[in-house]
Amino acid sequence: MNPYSVTGEYRQYLRQKYVLLGGMLLLLPVAFFLSITAGPVHIGSAEIIRILLGGEAPDTHVRIIYHFRLPQSVAAVLAGAGLAISGASMQAVLRNPLCSPFTLGISGAAAFGAASVIFLRDGIVTATAITATFAETTAFLPAGSVTAGAFLSAILATGLILTLSGRRSAKPETIILIGVALGAFYGAGTMMLQYFATERQLAAMVYWTFGDTQRANWYSVGIMSLFVAVSVIYFISQSRNYNTLALGEENALSLGVPVRRMRLGTMFFASLLTSVLVTSLGIIGFVGLVVPHTVRLWVGSDNRFVLLCSLVCGALLLLIADTAARTITPGCQMPVSILTAFLGAPFFLLMLLNKSEV
Repeated sequence: MNPYSVTGEYRQYLRQKYVLLGGMLLLLPVAFFLSITAGPVHIGSAEIIRILLGGEAPDTHVRIIYHFRLPQSVAAVLAGAGLAISGASMQAVLRNPLCSPFTLGISGAAAFGAASVIFLRDGIVTATAITATFAETTAFLPAGSVTAGAFLSAILATGLILTLSGRRSAKPETIILIGVALGAFYGAGTMMLQYFATERQLAAMVYWTFGDTQRANWYSVGIMSLFVAVSVIYFISQSRNYNTLALGEENALSLGVPVRRMRLGTMFFASLLTSVLVTSLGIIGFVGLVVPHTVRLWVGSDNRFVLLCSLVCGALLLLIADTAARTITPGCQMPVSILTAFLGAPFFLLMLLNKSEV
């Protein structure tokens, strides 16, 4: 075989992947700008550009852009990118296509923690207070207590998963079963709290579980940005090791890949990132499960490209879904988690029915 032809085919292979990645990167700023234009208050594109450039505009419109739409759009990008690359990394390190932050029970643990704080603190919860202050009570709940409870519960679940998965006898299938068991346990706990809760507490608990970017602010965006950046750097640095692990655990060990340490590190960063995103925006399912599958259909199994394309595709998908959620119901915004579930579940079922795609 001519080595030059092999080199040419490999260059063509790389060129196709870079073209796909570049195309998604070009679509991302377009989708981002369109998301800023969407909302119940109409603000023209020319006026939005003038506001972003620091020009004169009505104060109301400036506040809407800078304090509501911009942080909401940035949060959608961060959450979509973080959930997608976390799911892709989990699937690579556990070698199971059904693995994702949602299926491992971390989201359910956060919901249980939030519900516990709301239930134990019998404060006055009104619909206005829920919408304005991220499911906090107006009287007895300290600011941020629900978010803190959700985060601590998610971190405890993460610690339990890491502890059990750190055992030498633990296999990837065992870790997934641990996540399924934790999801069932926390789901039952949340339902029990909802059963005994008052109407106002129940409203707060249910609202918190809705993944919704409109609860984002610049503080939460800053926190998410930090964790997304650190986690992405780690995942990308391990992409070659993920490819080696695909050859089998024994082969990876013989080639010098620290499989156990890499698996624990990936699970730690993916779980921690998911905990931060869930406590900031609520539960957004299927992004970390569907996006990596879709990307693999486009670019193959090379994790160097799967991770990068999942990162951009996840951000693009959630940004488009969030924009659609703002416009699909005039006068109010549908939580983006509802839309992702409606779109993600049928799509994933189609992939499961086609065994050649899973």
